[in-house]
Amino acid sequence: MKKIKFTIVAFVALSLGLNSCIEHEVIPAPVPMVDLTCHFQGTINGTDVELTENVVGYYCNTSKAKILLPPPSLSSAVYYSEILSAQTPLSIKVGLGSVMWDMSAASDPTLSLFNAFHTTNTTPVFSNGGASGFEVTYKDATGTSWVSKQNSTNFQDVTFSAISQESDTAGDYSKFTCNFECYVYHTNPVTLVEDSIRIQAAEYKGWFKR
Repeated sequence: MKKIKFTIVAFVALSLGLNSCIEHEVIPAPVPMVDLTCHFQGTINGTDVELTENVVGYYCNTSKAKILLPPPSLSSAVYYSEILSAQTPLSIKVGLGSVMWDMSAASDPTLSLFNAFHTTNTTPVFSNGGASGFEVTYKDATGTSWVSKQNSTNFQDVTFSAISQESDTAGDYSKFTCNFECYVYHTNPVTLVEDSIRIQAAEYKGWFKR
């Protein structure tokens, strides 16, 4: 009888010991992510065009072009947002610049500079390369690039609205809606003749990333 009692006590002790060694899984709290969506619609060369994120592989790609200069010269950055797809050449890219800052403190402008630049440039002028304003690049179904230009004699207009700055663990963003109308140009590399295409009633919803 004593042997049976000892066996039971030993089993209970062993069970308690095993339970105390079990590691409970710790589930981390969800990390908030900025809701980012991209969409384009407009009339290009007389044809209605709509590009929607996650349809036919379309997604938004952001990039920036920086010119870093040592102080006392100011560095500059132009920000780009493009809706494109690996399944088709057709794409739209808009650019806006330039943010100016002193690179002695950091290799990128501060968040406050980034935010202030975008919230105050709601009606920029057209500028080649976006160096001092707005630029749009349209890539047609053949992969040919058509680009706006600052000295165009044709009507062109652009307005940014619904601008909001948001951040998450992946970065800082300036979300926007951009409405524009302009002509975009392409020079035939063989004949050197310049052709143009008209973009009308265009609306681009996207974001720039700092």
